[in-house]
Amino acid sequence: MKFLYRKYPAKRGEVLEVDLSAPALVKFMTAKEFKNYGAGRTHTYYKGQDSDGLIRFELPFDGIWHAVVEKGEADISATCRLRAGGQPAKLPGTHGEEFDDQDIPGLDQPRKVPVDK
Repeated sequence: MKFLYRKYPAKRGEVLEVDLSAPALVKFMTAKEFKNYGAGRTHTYYKGQDSDGLIRFELPFDGIWHAVVEKGEADISATCRLRAGGQPAKLPGTHGEEFDDQDIPGLDQPRKVPVDK
């Protein structure tokens, strides 16, 4: 399965926002659950609140969080932000896909982030 993702070290009460170019399933999960997801195992995730294509999720506890957009075969782009002082961030994805955001200096080159297996 093709998906886009971004990892955030974040605190309880901060808000992750994902803005999508087309409808898609957005999952928010801890680092442990993301490892299970990447390995194709059973995993647990949270869904955010949808508001006009903007998905919002308030973090219930401190930790390493992943925002994951399941693309399937669709041509979807997305932008992710961590609110409470966070800046919009580029989301590296699998299969050479990236979330689109041009406002981050130093992140204008495509990157792949390995998934632990």
